[in-house]
Amino acid sequence: MRLDKAEQRLAKAAERLAGLAGGIIDVAVIVGSGLSEAFAERTSLRSLPYERLPASPHATLQGHPGRALGGSWAGKRVALFSGRVHLYQGFSPNEVSYFVQLAAAAGAQTLIATNAAGGLNPALAVGDLMLIEDQINLTGMAPMVSLSAEPFVDMVEAYDARLRARVHELEPSVRDGIFAGVRGPYYETPAEARALRTLGADAVGMSTVLETLAARALGLQVVGFSLIANAIGPDAHVRHADVLGTGRAGAQRLADVVERLIATL
Repeated sequence: MRLDKAEQRLAKAAERLAGLAGGIIDVAVIVGSGLSEAFAERTSLRSLPYERLPASPHATLQGHPGRALGGSWAGKRVALFSGRVHLYQGFSPNEVSYFVQLAAAAGAQTLIATNAAGGLNPALAVGDLMLIEDQINLTGMAPMVSLSAEPFVDMVEAYDARLRARVHELEPSVRDGIFAGVRGPYYETPAEARALRTLGADAVGMSTVLETLAARALGLQVVGFSLIANAIGPDAHVRHADVLGTGRAGAQRLADVVERLIATL
């Protein structure tokens, strides 16, 4: 079957990514705002700017370096995407999920998605690590139509229960929670925060939900982590620089948990 141009570019990028990693990859990791440095410090992965991956979306955003890393980490071949693009930057759902598509094309069976999020549940403190047990997609968009011959993807277990149980064995202090994904690019009003909490969300951010939809459409098992970077409330003013600072502070702990999880896969 002849591939169209988009599929050809994806196949070429997947070949380049596999070459970077030293072969077909086992695990893909998408690293959220302010977390990239800690992950890079724990690995000896080779680096490639997104511009070197055919059709790769990229944009300048503080806290998102924009490079793919590949190689052996914790005994597995890993592709680590240091930085992502977002709907609020003008990218389409398929572009937002591009790195998931690329990881699947390069052989990945597991996606580990990380983000820096705003805490809605008062039981979550700034700096806490939340294991995502489910999600609420409030972007109004989905990337599935061109990703799967079967567009209606079962999302009952969007985040793999077996792997979540394994995370709790490795790090008992991690808390479960529901992640709400919104379009942004602004931090929630107090009224919006109350509405999200009423919906059942424990944390909120501007990423991850479309990546998880794409991963499930492509048959990957997913693990998701939110580092609570700020508390959302009536008197909680937020700046992007503060979110990045908190992300860096908690990133070493998150990278440690991810490394130990990869070693068990």
